[in-house]
Amino acid sequence: MINKQAEETDKIIEFNGQKIHTSIFTQGFVPGCDMKICGGQCCDCGVYMDKDFRNVILEHKEVIKEVMSPQQIKDESQWFDEEIIEDDDFPSGYAAGSNVFVDNIDREKCVFMDDNHYCSLQVAAMKMGLHKWAIKPTHCILYPVTLMGGVIMFDDEHSDNLLYCGIHEKQNFSQSVLEGTQEEIKYVFGEDMLNFLNDYYKKNFAPKYSIETAQKVDRRIYPNPENSSEPEVHNKLGEQ
Repeated sequence: MINKQAEETDKIIEFNGQKIHTSIFTQGFVPGCDMKICGGQCCDCGVYMDKDFRNVILEHKEVIKEVMSPQQIKDESQWFDEEIIEDDDFPSGYAAGSNVFVDNIDREKCVFMDDNHYCSLQVAAMKMGLHKWAIKPTHCILYPVTLMGGVIMFDDEHSDNLLYCGIHEKQNFSQSVLEGTQEEIKYVFGEDMLNFLNDYYKKNFAPKYSIETAQKVDRRIYPNPENSSEPEVHNKLGEQ
């Protein structure tokens, strides 16, 4: 007899025309994002966003600069990669990337990551009284969920080398990716989508992880760097 859950592990389902890969139900995830543990490692390579979303960010550039750490890039002309790529997963059909820079502990990271490993876009939004994700790119909000080829799925490629929540760090998992991204999925895809996914998960999958079995990492992957006035900036995501 074929196990039903095994059949469901690699499957595409659909809700209101939106395709979803069942990896979000079966892949494990950590109890929650904790910058003190991982240092925001998932942000190291920057992020792709709709090309028009750059204007949303630039509308608030002065506040963003105010909340940035001293060694972050304050020149907004260096915040984004000049290359525009075609990508149907973005509303305009085109995507642009945030640039990365090298801080003074030789760590390459997104231009919007501060010395505390927080996102300056999110910090700025909260300072302005906006929703915390109002000026944050969708793909940043959703991780470890992503939208690829029109399908909502677990971002296994980006997760491959992460040292806390990565795909190979099973000892740290306490819940499924779906359970760990409830707020994010609701914000990006809506409450109806979230309710559908939760119902499908309950009907077709048994809980695989628990808080009790997750092992808490007791060391920082990255230390907080000293302030530096002249960081080196790189163009393009992850390229040196």
